[in-house]
Amino acid sequence: MPRRALLLSTLVAACAGEPQVEVLTRSSADTLQAQAWADRFELWFAQAAALADGEVDAAVAELPVDDAEVARAPKRKPKSKPAPPRESEATGPEEHELPDRVDAPGIEGQPIAPPTTADELAGLIAALRDGPHRDLGPLARALAAAPSSLWPAVQAAMLAPRTARKADYKAMLAVIGGDVPNRYGHFELAWKKAHGHHGIKLSEDWFTDLLALPSRQVSKLLRPIYRDCVIQAALLRAAASIGAEPARTDEVVEALLTAAYLHESTFRDEVGRAIRRLGDPALPGLLRRSIRPPLPADEGEAQVVKDSVAYRTAEYAGYQIDRMDRAHPRKALQAVGDDPARLTELLAAYGMVRPGDAAGPLLDYVDAAIPRVREAAREAFFTYVTGPAPRAERKLLRFVGGGTGESAAQLTYRDLARIAIMSRIAANHPDLAEPDCRSAPRDSVLAEVCEAQPERLTRAFFQRLDDGRRERERAEIAAALREPDRAAAIAILDRLLADDPELSARAELVPTYEQAAAEAAATGDLAQGARLWRKSAALLDDADPVRADALRVHALLAEADLAATEEGRRMLLATAAELAPEDPELQARLTASVERPETAASAIRTRLAYGTGLAVGGLSLLLGLGGLFTRSRVRG
Repeated sequence: MPRRALLLSTLVAACAGEPQVEVLTRSSADTLQAQAWADRFELWFAQAAALADGEVDAAVAELPVDDAEVARAPKRKPKSKPAPPRESEATGPEEHELPDRVDAPGIEGQPIAPPTTADELAGLIAALRDGPHRDLGPLARALAAAPSSLWPAVQAAMLAPRTARKADYKAMLAVIGGDVPNRYGHFELAWKKAHGHHGIKLSEDWFTDLLALPSRQVSKLLRPIYRDCVIQAALLRAAASIGAEPARTDEVVEALLTAAYLHESTFRDEVGRAIRRLGDPALPGLLRRSIRPPLPADEGEAQVVKDSVAYRTAEYAGYQIDRMDRAHPRKALQAVGDDPARLTELLAAYGMVRPGDAAGPLLDYVDAAIPRVREAAREAFFTYVTGPAPRAERKLLRFVGGGTGESAAQLTYRDLARIAIMSRIAANHPDLAEPDCRSAPRDSVLAEVCEAQPERLTRAFFQRLDDGRRERERAEIAAALREPDRAAAIAILDRLLADDPELSARAELVPTYEQAAAEAAATGDLAQGARLWRKSAALLDDADPVRADALRVHALLAEADLAATEEGRRMLLATAAELAPEDPELQARLTASVERPETAASAIRTRLAYGTGLAVGGLSLLLGLGGLFTRSRVRG
């Protein structure tokens, strides 16, 4: 009985306090997955509160926890936050930056001067690889503004080899919608967007989109790839800017075409935008590089050539011309028609490539007013009609009743040039036309004559154009010479020479210029007279060199009279004496000019001695008067 009472009292005492319950939870894979997503949602919700509306959408796809981390999670997930890593465990500057907006001092918003030396350029690239994320914008913009003097360093950095996998670059660029071609050269994102797939993000400016990307959207493994993409986009911007200078355009085009197929064509989409940013000045370089290597007859060997980088680069150059809407030669020539230098270069490029559809547009410039444009167009068209006849591509024909045959697949550039010149002659100079003999048999007597027909017609057409131009020039010169107003006549002749410095009737203009020079000198306008005499001499250099030297002597004498110093006058007279050593009057003027400085020096010495004597005499007089005044005061 006492034992039962003791047990009962013990139970009552134990139940009088609060119950203590220990719950053990066994975590399964599903439980850990749910907990991970809950934690990720809480992190995103905390970040979204600090973002603007435009950044919230971009942050939705960014959840920093990977499935691999969940698989390696412990069975009991601790509730406490992990301690920050020690400084010795940090692997780089990216380990210390979690948000993009921090209060720590940086260079964001502060412009950085573009590099001026190769060392400064290398320092910028190193800072872009290792510096804080918030400083990438100013650094990248400074790199993109590199001057043309640093082009060799920019080119070397742009074409530098890369060791990371193309798959890593593709994964990184997919965040901004950067389209990377597959091994067959096809762009998947562009194809999907063009074929109505919704929700496809396609970047049209990698440089801007990469800099706008928050660092938390880039995993630690891809951060070196991200920074390399920023550097490459900045270098492509710099190349496009440097290529705007005519002296650098061609080599920049060459480098960009090379960069398009580096690292398995990773950056080809952005390279294309850099090429198109160059604009029309890049057309001659692209056209020259669009010549594809010849294909062998064997299909297997031909496929190997088509797969080569050289063949694909040539195709890509032609594709970029098409993207610039300059594939048609007439449109391309009209685009650069206001710049004679670029027009001349483009005409020469067509003469090198010889596309068939350029034969007609070239004839539009064979009678241009500017001589260098006219000569470039003629030389380019001559490449179409001279030299060995091009081999026409053949196609196999199978006849209905049996048997096979061959036929030309398309007209060659020689055939198209023949059609163009015959059409131009028939429209403007029908008396030069010849019957079309293309149907003559190859082995006939007329075969050789027929083969030379395009060149023969071209030379006759160009000669007719030259004859017509000379007639127009003579008519304009005659009208200018009949002009009673001398100044108006000189203005007309100056315009003719400006339009065509190689004017065929140059010597006919000399009497008018010479007479105007004499009239100007007679009225006291020696400067105008000297200019007209020199212009007359230049017009006679080839036709009459002796008379040209005599006119230069007149100009030198007029300039000597205008010389501000005796030394300048003597130099001009000496030059005139070299041109006319037997002219006694000229030799006398030169001798007088040489002796004139000695006479002037002796006169200066005489005046100086006279002035010195007067000064000494005056000083003596003052001293004498001073002595008398002193003695009179002493006596007083």
